[in-house]
Amino acid sequence: MPAMQAISPASFVAALPRGLRIFIAGCGGEPGAVLDAMGALPGSTLIALPVPGVNRRDLSAIAPVEVAFMTPELRPGLAAGRVRFRPLHYSAAEAWLRGPAQADMAIFRCAGPRDGSVSLALAHDFVPALVAAGATLVAVVDPALPDVPDGVRLPLDRLHALVDGPSANPLLPLEEPGEALQALAVHAAALVRDGDTVQAGIGPAAAAVLGALRGHRRLRFHAGMISDAVPALLDAGALEHATTGTALGTQALYDRVARESRIAFRAVSETHDAGRLAAIPNLVAINAAVEVDLLGQANSEVIEGRQISGHGGVADFVRGARRSPGGRAVTALLSTGRGGRISRIVPALAAGTPVAITRADIDVVVTEHGVAELRHADLDQRAERLIRIAAPPFRDVLANQWDAMRRAM
Repeated sequence: MPAMQAISPASFVAALPRGLRIFIAGCGGEPGAVLDAMGALPGSTLIALPVPGVNRRDLSAIAPVEVAFMTPELRPGLAAGRVRFRPLHYSAAEAWLRGPAQADMAIFRCAGPRDGSVSLALAHDFVPALVAAGATLVAVVDPALPDVPDGVRLPLDRLHALVDGPSANPLLPLEEPGEALQALAVHAAALVRDGDTVQAGIGPAAAAVLGALRGHRRLRFHAGMISDAVPALLDAGALEHATTGTALGTQALYDRVARESRIAFRAVSETHDAGRLAAIPNLVAINAAVEVDLLGQANSEVIEGRQISGHGGVADFVRGARRSPGGRAVTALLSTGRGGRISRIVPALAAGTPVAITRADIDVVVTEHGVAELRHADLDQRAERLIRIAAPPFRDVLANQWDAMRRAM
């Protein structure tokens, strides 16, 4: 059988039928070369899960968009009614893509073909759901992408088209944690035991916590995304193996995953499945939050009423870790925001604020001031323990506000 020939992005877009429902991969799988070639697509709908701060395009300029994550670039489209936001957990988003989303086509980046197939390179998370749904598959080839040793591969005969589309990788630079983040990381790392399986997101807090684990041993990692902190743990001898859906970091990370057999890339159906997570012994899930109230409710997607993200996988991992034998779910946040002017331990979440972690799901909360164990705590114990790890200037005010709330119950 003759080899499939790659076509140019312009040729692909020119032949693209209108009226389709098209999934656009996010994170490092975003097909930038094809999107650059796209003008408006009348009658079509785009389906996406863009990552804030990474996928910076306003897809709603091309066609109406249905998303399960929100980015600043999509906010004007949300206001104009061209963006429809679905508040879905990662596991629920995967189930949505498998059927109810009714995607006709999926467009995603891949590494260069090898042995009759292509690797999904940096983003193995959601494309397998579109494969299962029977969507037409369009692989945008970038030979510079890593052909990872252990990950999802798609046979060439399952693809509708190969598009020649090198584009820049999204980069997440390393940040040196400040004093407060270092203190928070020490408290969170103390909750992890040698031999545990760790989950952590991305961002400064997660990187700081993972950095604080370098003295541990026999750890495993299971998460939706890895950053440069994971290879650093492998090199330190702390980590034995990692399972992830995507990679996001520096070019050094992308070079590393191209040859690292101890990092396995899997679909969301494996990385976020509740049954799989609950079956992992001693799973310690560490996730960030915007704020936590005195009832134990956490907000991780809204700031001052503005939707900045989505539910993501936090509830999947919190619930999975709580069901795991010996597992723990850690919610980590700095105690203040806006340069110390506001407390991120609050009396109650503002009206209309979505709850990412319910008070029935909360387990352990960590700030730079300590650890609050909430899993079996009653209402008063929760408030007392959370106030104890709030920033000192806000503790008396929080105590007074709790007294008022308690009398009104």
